[in-house]
Amino acid sequence: MQPPPRTSIFGGWFLAWASPLVCLGFVLQELWLRHPAYGFVPLPLGALFWLITKDQRLQPPGGGYPVAVLLMASFHLLLALIAFVLFSPFIAGLAVVTAMGVYALACERTHQQDVPRWAFPVLALFLVPPPLMLDERLHQILAGLAARLSQSWLDAVQVLHVIEGTLVVTTERRFFVGDPYSATTAMLLTTCAALVLCSFERRSMRHALAMLVSAAFISIATSVLRICLVIGSLQFWNVDLDQGWARWLLGFVCIGLNLLMIRSADHGWSFLLNFGSVCQKPRDLQDVPMQPINVFWPSRTSIVLALIGFMILLGPSMVARSLPHEVRPPIAAVDGLHMPEQLGSWKRDGNQPVENSWMGNLGLRHQVWLYRQGNLEAYVAVNDPFAGFHDLSLRYTGQGWRFGKPVDVAMPGSKEKTVRYLKMNQPAELTMACLWLCVLDERGIAQTFTAENAMDRLMDRWASRWEPAESTATLVLQVFAIEPDSLSETQSAYTELLASARSILSSALVQRSPAQPKAN
Repeated sequence: MQPPPRTSIFGGWFLAWASPLVCLGFVLQELWLRHPAYGFVPLPLGALFWLITKDQRLQPPGGGYPVAVLLMASFHLLLALIAFVLFSPFIAGLAVVTAMGVYALACERTHQQDVPRWAFPVLALFLVPPPLMLDERLHQILAGLAARLSQSWLDAVQVLHVIEGTLVVTTERRFFVGDPYSATTAMLLTTCAALVLCSFERRSMRHALAMLVSAAFISIATSVLRICLVIGSLQFWNVDLDQGWARWLLGFVCIGLNLLMIRSADHGWSFLLNFGSVCQKPRDLQDVPMQPINVFWPSRTSIVLALIGFMILLGPSMVARSLPHEVRPPIAAVDGLHMPEQLGSWKRDGNQPVENSWMGNLGLRHQVWLYRQGNLEAYVAVNDPFAGFHDLSLRYTGQGWRFGKPVDVAMPGSKEKTVRYLKMNQPAELTMACLWLCVLDERGIAQTFTAENAMDRLMDRWASRWEPAESTATLVLQVFAIEPDSLSETQSAYTELLASARSILSSALVQRSPAQPKAN
């Protein structure tokens, strides 16, 4: 029996891909705008495209749908509809994974050299945007783990140091274990590369699981190696590998090392898992009868749902773009911006920004000034512009700080709650602190913080979709005080410092010439 001819994925079933493609577009936009650690997304996306178009033997329609395919297809349509209505990229990502599961079940394997079914939904998992800032939490976990594991190696080479969360403090400098060190991006890239390799090599599920564990250990090991290299090179040879081109070159070298070790691990697991097994000659495809099977759910339902998704996702933005709105020029970097010697009753300590302070290196470019009023002292910091709104509280979590419940307050004379007040403590040093955050846009206007309640966040997100689209950049003003008194007079003094600093910064933003904001 001769097998039916292969048909292109872009043939008669193109409309059946409408709903998954709309969900995929929604997902990719979210990853591009809000998840910089997912810059490796072209790898799983390209691998899926290649496997679908080159390695699967698609059959023309004929025969009935298997029950499992119909059930999973219905579940995909339900997830897609929920994602569109709730405007949830996370649920849209789950809908894409489900669509790949439908494809894997529908495309029957007729040859042992075919792509394993697990490859399609598993690779699609890397296209799911993490909800509730879970990627930031993963960053903190991996960074803290890498810092703790590097401790024994630094002790072995006799480098005096202290670990504070994701901060490695030595006699030379406070090293913040940023994203390149924590292997957030490196771990995701390494695990994805391992699974892509297993897919292309037609590995079994147990082989893929073994490679997944190996990739996690490899990325953490190279992250620890990088921390030790950076600290050791500065300690012993006075070579700074944490700045400029050396930082990026070292990052690329570590990623390349990860990929080489992944390839080596693949060969090792292949030998161990197949040791003692008898190699069988693969069956010829011509000898295998291939039953025709419908691969996808009905095209009409998919295209109708895709049109609904287009209207829900793009309708508000198209209406908002048609409304008149002010075009705001981007703001410049903070280089050259100096706080005055006097802020209210507070006096600046020194003439230059503070290099090393309690605020440490938050993984971004900012300037910090120390101000005093009698026995009180506080740090005032301004960062380089961010694209859009940015909350810096998670940056402090990486340094070992623990937060109480944030409180949004209004400045004297204002009704809008544009200041976020945070009580902090650092268990490692038994230190208490308070942090005031204020976000300003290009015009020096203070922005309100996102709601803490999940339902309020959803409503805010819905409302923001109908506002005129504007390309904005923001500066974050911070006031940081160690062991502050709870007296009302002391709190009023810190409020005075924040109000004076915000007034100065707002005036500077109005007067500064526009320049392209730098990415952080």
